[in-house]
Amino acid sequence: MNTPERRKRKSFLLYDDNDQKKSSEIINTTQDSKILSNKYRAVQINSTKIEDEIRSHSELKKQYEIILNKSGNNASVRLSDLYYDFKPPVMNKVYEFVSATEYIRNNVKFNLDKNGRLSNISNKEELFQNWSEFKKKDLKTIDFIKSLKKDNKSQYDQILKEGDQQFSTSNNLMELDYQRDLLYMILFDKHITAPNLSNIAPEEYIYTSQLFPRVKVPMTIRYDVIEDNDNFTTIRKVADSILNEKLLKEIEEQYNILHKPLIKYSFTEYKLTFRTRYSVDKNTRIINDADLTIIEDIEHNIQNTCKFNLKKL
Repeated sequence: MNTPERRKRKSFLLYDDNDQKKSSEIINTTQDSKILSNKYRAVQINSTKIEDEIRSHSELKKQYEIILNKSGNNASVRLSDLYYDFKPPVMNKVYEFVSATEYIRNNVKFNLDKNGRLSNISNKEELFQNWSEFKKKDLKTIDFIKSLKKDNKSQYDQILKEGDQQFSTSNNLMELDYQRDLLYMILFDKHITAPNLSNIAPEEYIYTSQLFPRVKVPMTIRYDVIEDNDNFTTIRKVADSILNEKLLKEIEEQYNILHKPLIKYSFTEYKLTFRTRYSVDKNTRIINDADLTIIEDIEHNIQNTCKFNLKKL
């Protein structure tokens, strides 16, 4: 498997002349079929604060090639470039392995459901074959993996086992993993299939906490139109958490286990902010640009922030 350069870089790859396709190029058109090819760049910044002091920070830049076949209700995603930087820098060594698997994972084909969302992956066997080939060849060249195999064989074996499970053709949770990925969550949504962009029905969503991985937070989502013209509709997707006494008790218990030993201060108040703004081409239903913000915190104690920006080239 020949994957692009996977190590930390300062800039995106330059493409050959043959690869310089026009943005939103129609690569196949008939009276009943339109297949659109687009390139996107995504920037994700994550940070964790403890008592207003930044303790960790990461920046991920990725470039994707997206093909959407609306009439066939299917799509494909290919990761073509990736840059990463972590603070503390020790995490860069760990992500060297993770980034390699990202190239495997994000070379995927899938069908879309009635809401325009990823429903089932059609090339699971190819994904597993690519992982198996990578495990035999490229894996041994990664410094983190080489050190782990030498110093902690049990953890090395566990990583390989988890990779086998993740890419297994019998992994029933594979689709859910993609649906929670911010790129897929934004690009493949109701705007693709909704009869009217100005009247997308509200719904419920289950958010997996980043501060407390075992906690699931139910949310209500509404789609508000904030700008509309002849070519584009700009939508704000607002998610409000549904908190009750039982859930807050579970969050407090997890805080006491995971964070209080370091922070020392007692549990205060849990807050969750989840907002997405995106601009949709009315004709193609392709997203032109998007911004997402997720802020999760225990007030005055610990805060996790994720900012995700997506732009069509």
